[in-house]
Amino acid sequence: MDAESAQPWELLTETEAYDGYTRVRRDTYRLPDGSVSEWDVLDQGDTVAVVALTDAGDVILFEQYRVGPRALVRELPGGLIDAGEDALTAAARELLEETGHRAAALFHAGSEWSGANSTRRKNVVVAAGCRRVADPRWEEGETGVVRTIGVGELIPHLLAGDVSDAGEASRGLLVFARSSLTDPVLRRAQQWIRAAVGSVLRPEPEAASVDEFTLFWDRLDADDPAAARAELGRLLDARGLDDARAAFERASLHDALGEEDAAIPLYRQALERGLDAPQRTEAIIQLASSLRNVGDASSAMALLRTIGDDDPLVSSARAFLALALHDDEKPTAAVRTALQTLAPTLPQYRRAVDAYAGELASLARIRAIAVGLLVTDGHVLLESYPQTDKHGEFLRAPGGGIEFGETAERAVVREFAEELAAELDDVVLEAVTENIFDGASGRGHEIVHVFRVRSPQLAAVPRDQRLAVRDSHTTVGWYEIAALSAADAPPVYPTGVLDLLR
Repeated sequence: MDAESAQPWELLTETEAYDGYTRVRRDTYRLPDGSVSEWDVLDQGDTVAVVALTDAGDVILFEQYRVGPRALVRELPGGLIDAGEDALTAAARELLEETGHRAAALFHAGSEWSGANSTRRKNVVVAAGCRRVADPRWEEGETGVVRTIGVGELIPHLLAGDVSDAGEASRGLLVFARSSLTDPVLRRAQQWIRAAVGSVLRPEPEAASVDEFTLFWDRLDADDPAAARAELGRLLDARGLDDARAAFERASLHDALGEEDAAIPLYRQALERGLDAPQRTEAIIQLASSLRNVGDASSAMALLRTIGDDDPLVSSARAFLALALHDDEKPTAAVRTALQTLAPTLPQYRRAVDAYAGELASLARIRAIAVGLLVTDGHVLLESYPQTDKHGEFLRAPGGGIEFGETAERAVVREFAEELAAELDDVVLEAVTENIFDGASGRGHEIVHVFRVRSPQLAAVPRDQRLAVRDSHTTVGWYEIAALSAADAPPVYPTGVLDLLR
């Protein structure tokens, strides 16, 4: 019996039986025994399903109505591969169109036949490091909602039998889990997938183990700092955690004990050394909270705004952002952020509260700020704000708001220290000006204290080098004063600063 081999059939004719959303072809075959048989074949294009994972370790789904089951189905993003596309290109396009996300790395996990009477190959692509970059752009006849689930929920979701792409996705995940990878973003995603697959294959433990760090934080006695530090040290030594996680845990303890000045550099260290999710988001939120507590609300706001809408802790981040906005004397923005975070959880009037919050107008007020002009060899140090959909690129003298009870001179010294980690050794008031503006980014009225400042540390920065402003998307660099008056030069604020430089 084993020596026998199957024989291919002979195609006699093929005719079109139906041509709609799906094309049906009727093929006539002669079988090896001489008989003739007709078969309906689904003549379909190839597709791709995308297993999309965020930086936080969540899986992106697209919930939409499906006419076959006549029900809402939470599926993997994906669709038809267009003419001239490969699976990776189609996966990136479908992910962006259906969910508004873009991946940092893609992996093609192969394909399989859709069915015994179909010409379609169903491809699977794993997309890692996905971040929201735009709103979804759905095609005609396509509506839905973008959802996320934890990576640990992915395999049970596929095995539940309620989605149409579970088969190829399960096969693709096994291929991905077994592959040899070098890309760090894909390798991290692979670790998550391996853990998710392994948790399904392993029998349930008789009793769930309790994380030792959870126990530590539950029984923390803030009135005995020495004992808490000793216990955390023993726990870190026993677990052999990497430097990033250890720095995060130590920073958290300093934070819990009210030692924000000691916590802040450790939080930064943990993030710089590649702290993984979910602790990474926790570190950003806790660092921002500590910065706010020591009076640096602007840096806290910049950090919190880096947390994406798809992060599981986004609501917590928005709550801390509202607090930072309030401390930065932006009460309207604080109320707007708090209400728009609260709105989705309300039992009624969700859309109304969200809409009214969005329409809140900023209160008319006058703000006092202090800025510093650092000039050397015909060049001035300025902060560059990149172009957005609300404004073009513009330059601004480094500085910021004057806090209550603080002199303008002290404010400019503090701002340079906070934003550029630089000391000023000479601060002389040059002028007091007004800056009144009304544009797409908002209205404002500022009383500006302009100081001439000296800093050997900053003066030593090469002319072609840029320095990142701490916890911000902006940078500072040197600009030739004479060139700033050119017609194509970006505007310089506060208004009148250029006149002081001439």
